[in-house]
Amino acid sequence: MIDPHADRALFRQLADLLRDRIAAGEFEAGDQLPSEAALGQHYDLARTAVRAALGVLRGEGLVEPVRGLGWVVRDRGEPRPVRLRRGDEATVRLGEGLPQVVVTRTDGTTEQYPADTVILRGT
Repeated sequence: MIDPHADRALFRQLADLLRDRIAAGEFEAGDQLPSEAALGQHYDLARTAVRAALGVLRGEGLVEPVRGLGWVVRDRGEPRPVRLRRGDEATVRLGEGLPQVVVTRTDGTTEQYPADTVILRGT
């Protein structure tokens, strides 16, 4: 449970609890987490603390927001290879959450992948 008198911030305690539940298989890939309001009510936390906890888990690549569903456990699976051909360019985009690998092909098209799901390979 959450200890309001602990030295560890409340949102970090909630992130720890949710991370442990994911690791234990209570929440599996594709599962929807309880709503922010439900988590706040269950753990007696402000919505800002709940959002901060979910932000930590998002940054770790464990969960992602899905429009219309709320927060969902990500399926990280095994990384898959992405072939780079001569002239292709790969960059990393940092932002909120997990870094993204952006592959720009020689024809100008782009592909974007969560960084923990790909292995770049040259030809």
